[in-house]
Formats: sequence, structure tokens, C-alpha cells
Amino acid sequence: MIGSLHRTAVRLLPPPARTFIGRVTRRVRYEAAATMAALRGRVALAQMQAAFAQFEPTSGTRTAVMRSLSIQAVQLLRLARSRATADRPFFQALLAAGEYANGLLRPATLQSYVDVSVRVVALRALAGYAAAAPVFAGDAANVTAGLLRHAPDDRAALLAHAELLLDRGMPNEAAPLVRRALRMQAVCQTAQHMLARIDPGSGYDLTDKFCHMPFTHLSTSYKGDAFACCCSAWVPYAIGSVIDAPSAEAVWNSEAAMEIRRSIHDGDFRYCSRTLCSYIAAHMLPKKSEITDPDLRRYIDERSTVVIDSPTMVQLNHDPSCNLACPSCRPDIVTASPDEQRSYVAAAERVLLPLLSGMDGTTYISGGGEAFASAHYRKILSSLNRRDYPRLNVFLITNGQLLTARRWAEFPELPQMIGILSISIDAARPATYERLRRPGKWNVLMENLELMARMRAEGTIRRLQINFVVQADNFRELPDFIALGTRLGVDSFWLQRLTNYGSFHEEVFAQTDVTSPMHPEHAELLAILRQPLMQDPRIDMEMLMPLLPEILQSEVASPGLRARGSVWK
Repeated sequence: MIGSLHRTAVRLLPPPARTFIGRVTRRVRYEAAATMAALRGRVALAQMQAAFAQFEPTSGTRTAVMRSLSIQAVQLLRLARSRATADRPFFQALLAAGEYANGLLRPATLQSYVDVSVRVVALRALAGYAAAAPVFAGDAANVTAGLLRHAPDDRAALLAHAELLLDRGMPNEAAPLVRRALRMQAVCQTAQHMLARIDPGSGYDLTDKFCHMPFTHLSTSYKGDAFACCCSAWVPYAIGSVIDAPSAEAVWNSEAAMEIRRSIHDGDFRYCSRTLCSYIAAHMLPKKSEITDPDLRRYIDERSTVVIDSPTMVQLNHDPSCNLACPSCRPDIVTASPDEQRSYVAAAERVLLPLLSGMDGTTYISGGGEAFASAHYRKILSSLNRRDYPRLNVFLITNGQLLTARRWAEFPELPQMIGILSISIDAARPATYERLRRPGKWNVLMENLELMARMRAEGTIRRLQINFVVQADNFRELPDFIALGTRLGVDSFWLQRLTNYGSFHEEVFAQTDVTSPMHPEHAELLAILRQPLMQDPRIDMEMLMPLLPEILQSEVASPGLRARGSVWK
């Protein structure tokens, strides 16, 4: 009524007056809208600043990044308010905003190579802001649940919703989401930390424990990233790159390496995988007070983060070139490109060979591909000799398909350098082998294995080992595998646990990973592992320790972590 009277009164005014009043009205409306937008922007800015406090900008200023993210939040809220139902355009925009945040921010400490922590925080923060729209009834869980329905295979979306449920005291509802994220990517630290929150009683107090790996081990991984552990999945934070570094020292004592060593001294082990590290998962780490090795004792007593000694183990896994495409590792045969090969050659001359020449220990070649399918690794192996590398031993792991008598003749000085020759087989029968290690041929493998067995019997090589990645398709062949190795006269057997590093779809991995207690055939596997035949001291079950309580209660694994350089000998 009042509005109608106002409009009538304005129409009675002369044109100049009507023009003036119209101009004033539009200005008032603009200022009101601008004020509301500014208020919303300040609220969004405050929420973004609080949510991302633990992250730092990848470039630019923090203020600019936070303003940019607050604009994203306001736009998402506006989009949500324009929808009658929560629909695809909104959730696509939410995912895009999460990716946008991931390009602007990174963790303030170290960042793992499968990190989704920025995206998880972004999805939660943006969902919390957009929840003010009527379509979400003020509940952020309605946003994250809708996002999961829209993108059920997005790991960050799974974990954003799971974390929100955990914060609301709903661990039973969060657990399936977190476990699914780990099936999708076993290395995910964000999911591992949430799993610890779900079952805090299962935690392993590490405050007085010690692990020598960051002080003694250096391993390389895909495209040259280096890690301060024997496994890049156990400590998935790169300490540098052997491709880019000016020297080995720049990697071995980088700031990232020192930070990881600090975490061991302080007992927080924040960069270590609670689910993948066999020693942590099996509760087998020694106490600091139990360490008697003089070098390790000195590191502990002096809280050393800079290690002046050379590593005792250098694992080279960075060239993925391989003549096989094993389902447990990769879908296709991989060969490094010419540009990659050139970068590897430069890295060998600048970093790797100088590092190996000063070592009193072992180099492991290669867990990332096939040494004899790689021109890079063949060059390194042909360079090794007792004159220039007097204290170095080689742990050579190979699929054996290329190791013919003719190939051995190309490396006359290599046998004397080999401490362990390790052959990956994963089977005891031809059909299983050719299915799991394709396109490998069983008859070629056996001919080459017989040759290596003769070399071992004659003392040409010091130790011979065969390997087995335990999975649903082969675990029943374990007794036959041990019998095969016994016939060949091998010194040891290495049983490994199947791990999803991203090469498996989660459903396929769940069907394949018989080491998981959730697998329907898991009990049958345990029964096989407990057979008297499997108690042979030559069998290394380090990676299967968490499966067997009788191993956890023993001292099988601990001694290897009490002395510098004792592991892998």
C-alpha cells in the first residue's frame, strides 16, 4: 500500500523531480547491494582464512589468494540460491573450485606425491559456506553428501564428507568412505590420518621409537624424485630430485630430508605411513634406548638432521622402462623417451655414480622397472667394478627374461659386484606366470633361472633370491614356489604384499588383494602362511608381518632396525 502511494506521488511530480528521485533510488539500491556483497565477502574471506590457515600460497600473496577463494565461495552460494534443487551445475562448480584452490595452495610443511589435503579442505570450506542456500537447509553435510552422489569416485569428495562426519562424532559412518579412499590410493596420507581418528585405540605410540631409514636410505622413484626411506610409499614425501639436483649432497641433506629426520627424533613420525610401513603396522620399531649401533647412537644423542655419512642403501627405481606389463604394476609396457634417457644419463654422471663411489653399502637396481630393459641402468651396471667402487654391493632385482648367457657376457665385471641377485616370478606354474607377468614366457624364465642357479652353485654370484607378490591369482602356489626355489638352491625367498599405487581400479584391487582381512579367501592365505613349509628361515615375510600375530610377538624384524646398514645384507 505504501509502495503504491509512493509510486503515485512520484508520478504527480514534475519530470525533473521524477528524474532526480529515480537517480537517488537507484543509487541507494546499488549501495545497499554493494554493502550486502561486501558483508558476504568479508564473511567468506574470514571463513577461507580460517580454513586454509595450515597452507601457504604456491605463488603471490596470501591476501590475494584468500580474496580469490572468497569470491569463489560467494559465487557458489549465489549459484546454489538460484537452484530449486541441488543439481549437476552446482556440484561441477564446487569440484572446479576445489581444483582451483589446489592450484593456489600447498601444505606449509611437506607435500606427498598423492596429496589431496588442499582439495579436501577446500571442498569442506566451500560446502560450509554454500550450505546457507535454502536448497541445503544450512547443513554442510547435505552439500558433501550431494557431491558424493555426483562424483562417487572422487577421493577428495569421499574424504571431505568423511571428515565432516568424523567431526560430528560419526566414525562408523565415516569409516567405509575412508577405507574406500585407501583402496583407491593406498599411499593417501589424508585418508590414513582419518583412519587413525576412527580407531584411536589401534594407534601405535611412536614417541620413544626410532627408525634408521631416513638416516641410512635413499631411494629414487618415478621421474627422479628421491625419498628418505627404502620405499616411497612408506614415506611419500620427496626430499629432492636426482634429475634436477646439482649434487648428491643437495638431495641427501636437503631441507625436506632434515625435516623428516626431525620427525623421527621428535617421535611424531608425521611423514611415515601408518598403514603401509611394515614396521609401524606391525608395531616392531625399536626404542631409542635399544639402539647400540655407534653411528645411529650418535645421530640420536646429537639429534642429527644433517648426516655427513653416505647412505648405506641407495635404491634406484626412477626409470620405469620394462619389457613386461605385470597387472600388479602397470597396464602397458613402458619405455623411457629419448629426452628422459638423456636426463637420466646426466643424473648418473652428476649425482648417482659419485654417490655410489663413496658408499660402504648396497645399491638396489631396480624396483621401478627392468634393469636390463633400461639403457640407463645398463650403463650404470656396466660402470660398476671393484676398483672404483670397492665397498659397494649390488642388490639386482630383475624379471629374468633378458638375462641370457649372452647378456651376462656383456657385463663381465658385474657378477663380482652382486651381493643379491633377485628374480621376480610371482608364480610356480606356467599358466599363472604368463598371466601375471605378461608377455613373459615360462620356458625362457626357467632356462635363464637354471643358468643363474649354476652361477650361484659355482660361486660366480654370492646370493640368489626369488620373489613373489602375493595376490588372489597365485597365493595357493606359495608351497610350490618354495619347492621350486629349493630345487634351484636359492638362498632366500621374498614375499611381497600387493599394493595399489593407482594402477588398479578399487573394485579390481579389492578382488585381487588377498592379504586384506576383508577378502573372502584371506583365511585360506593365512592357513598357507602358517604351514610348516612356510617357516623356512630363508623366507622373508617382512611385508606380511602385520598379517600374522605370531610374527608380531617375535623379534624377527626388530634387529634389522637397530644397526646401520644391517638391512638388505
